[in-house]
Amino acid sequence: MKENLVALIDLGSNSIRLAVYKINKDQYKEVEKVKVSARLINYLDTHGKLSNKGLNLMINTLLSFKKVIDSYQISHVVGFATAVIRQSSNQGKVLAEINKQTGFSLRVLSEYEEAYYGFVGIAHSIGLKNGITIDTGGGSTEITLFQDQKLVKYQSFPFGTITLDNAFTKGQKVNDNQKAHLKSYLMTQFQSLPWLENISYPVIGIGGTAKSLIRIHQRKKKTNSTKMLDKDIEQLFHEVASLPVKKRSKVKGLSNKRKDIIVPGIQTILSLMEVTKSPYFIYSEKTIRDGVVYEEAMARAIHK
Repeated sequence: MKENLVALIDLGSNSIRLAVYKINKDQYKEVEKVKVSARLINYLDTHGKLSNKGLNLMINTLLSFKKVIDSYQISHVVGFATAVIRQSSNQGKVLAEINKQTGFSLRVLSEYEEAYYGFVGIAHSIGLKNGITIDTGGGSTEITLFQDQKLVKYQSFPFGTITLDNAFTKGQKVNDNQKAHLKSYLMTQFQSLPWLENISYPVIGIGGTAKSLIRIHQRKKKTNSTKMLDKDIEQLFHEVASLPVKKRSKVKGLSNKRKDIIVPGIQTILSLMEVTKSPYFIYSEKTIRDGVVYEEAMARAIHK
């Protein structure tokens, strides 16, 4: 078995991911990654129960990951789940069945842990002392406030790109009325946190929504910059929202798998910037997985 390799499974509401890392002392390097866009949040019924169809999709995906892990002869697997399992009413049964069928033991991250690991992921890679992070997943959105590179406040909201799309935009061309209702809802959510209002810190985005936003911007402006002003984001938002979903495939930088949920994702970032009076938005390629594997690397370095 290769002791310097670790496999990390990230079971999210929108996608299921596998990442293989090589760890050397307190450093780590990603050597393999696999992503399946499963949209598991859509398999929760009105009572929060994950359907058998959703469970089977999850297990089959994890079994395919197991083949990759075995090919690397990895003995140490770190698996975690976020909002879709956290919100499921049959969580115990789901986790037990996953363990029975795959051998994987998944840890369900609390709201705090999900926000914390997202913060840790960027804390050691971005040269900002103060800021606000946002990670918009399929079924939840995590916000953190950091000052002097220390986590000060956090909040996990029970909405994400998929649930917002289901409620407001329906994966279609978005009219002015839908835009207004979506923005009103998001503004109310963010304004419920007094510590967010008018703080005037940069907003740092991690995850798929932020990545898509910055890629569209880069292709459109022919730039490598990962920084955007709110006016540029708003212009891009209205351009994409005005297009039928099928035509969004022609938007350079936008993944086909995200074309129907990108509009509520961008509006979430815009609303946060408006509430905080943020001077600019910046994308970080680091993710919650970086936070988890960084902690794993540090733990190994301490025990050696």
